[in-house]
Amino acid sequence: MIRSLTCAALLCAAGTAVQASELRLNQIQVIGTHNSYSQPADPRVFEVMDPLLKPVIDGMMKQMPEQMRKAFADEHPHAFDGGLQPALEYRFPTLDTQLRSGLRSIELDLNVDHDGGRFSDPLPYRLLRAKGEDNLAPLHDAALREPGLKTLHMVDVDFRSSCPTFRMCLQQLRSWSDANPGHSPVFVLLEPKFSSFTTRVAGATPVQPFDARAFAEMDASIERILGRERVITPDDVRGNAPTLEAAARAGQWPTLSAARGRFVFLMIVPGLNLETFAPYLQGHPNLEGRMAFVQGQPGMDHAAFVMIDNALTRGSEIRRLVSEGYLVRSRADIDTGEARANDTARREAALASGAQVISTDYPFAPNIFGNDYVVRPFPQGLRANPVNGGTP
Repeated sequence: MIRSLTCAALLCAAGTAVQASELRLNQIQVIGTHNSYSQPADPRVFEVMDPLLKPVIDGMMKQMPEQMRKAFADEHPHAFDGGLQPALEYRFPTLDTQLRSGLRSIELDLNVDHDGGRFSDPLPYRLLRAKGEDNLAPLHDAALREPGLKTLHMVDVDFRSSCPTFRMCLQQLRSWSDANPGHSPVFVLLEPKFSSFTTRVAGATPVQPFDARAFAEMDASIERILGRERVITPDDVRGNAPTLEAAARAGQWPTLSAARGRFVFLMIVPGLNLETFAPYLQGHPNLEGRMAFVQGQPGMDHAAFVMIDNALTRGSEIRRLVSEGYLVRSRADIDTGEARANDTARREAALASGAQVISTDYPFAPNIFGNDYVVRPFPQGLRANPVNGGTP
């Protein structure tokens, strides 16, 4: 059961009361959303794209090495069940509305668009217009034509966004933060997109891999729009420790009182392919001077943030990593499966694991499937971590 916070000064965990000011950033737990910007796709998109993508997906799964297939099944147990649409049936209000509700983590997928306009005319809309279809679900046309990073999930399939540019998303965060000084810390997950299986379809929108220019734009946008003083960076944690990982394991995370009013950016590494992050890590092995933490594995110099989505199969591993000082993200539901079945087992496993960031597609009741499944945000936006939230 999710334990409520009974007063502003105290956070309750495992039956003990801990002064909020004594907790550190890695000793709390928050609820957040997955693909937080996502807006429902026009249903006609799937009518034209599913037949084109099915052979691509089937071939991709057949060619996947056994070890990779097992890892994919662990992280996406419901992927492609019945096509693409079922796994995408969730919807969110604007980012500031989510934060006002008490959610304290959001997730943004970042796509390179140095020249602007790359994603303004998606393939399915072209195909549908050619068939005489009109009144398609609207896009933010002017924003999509601007040069700069774009926030969308899946090129040519799941591309509607409440804040289609990264700068727009950051501006929403800044406006909410300005209106709520001293707010509890917000974790912002960033997933840079390097490729997409959707590009294997004729006429698809090509994906431009993240490069040094894109990473530089990301950091510069965060610093310019939010301000360095509102961001907890790897330098703030590392201090004089020999590596960022050593600092995390030594518990050098800021106190909750020092983290108030601030944001923590955590970059997801798709497939843990760190070679693609070379432009961000080279010359910065401990993320010196960088604005975001980068997903890693224990033993890596930069590893302060680890991602383990499946707490059902890896709950004990998450608890161990949390106890050792790492930040961990896990998911309460994956690919809509738990919400459809009103199955709370993964939700309860994730909460009990101590993962500091728990992502969900269903933070509000009622859910779109008409059952009771929900992962409500904590009162005041956080609770003391059930694994390491005792008095330091």
